[in-house]
Amino acid sequence: MLHQLFSRGLSVYPRIYMQFAALVGLLIAAEFSMGTLGMMLTQRAVYRVSQRLRRRRDASRRMPDEHIGGNCCA
Repeated sequence: MLHQLFSRGLSVYPRIYMQFAALVGLLIAAEFSMGTLGMMLTQRAVYRVSQRLRRRRDASRRMPDEHIGGNCCA
């Protein structure tokens, strides 16, 4: 009886260990890909903000300065 329990335990537990190891591996992979996705989205957001600022800066440089014409205080 003890021998049957021991042999059954050896046949069942490796499956459980392998399933647990696979689950841990999937969780690690999901965490890594979520972290990578978060970094990519953050970089994309920073890029968009910097592009917006660059466009505003370029637009403000293109506008003629009203103080040069002397009409600002009239």
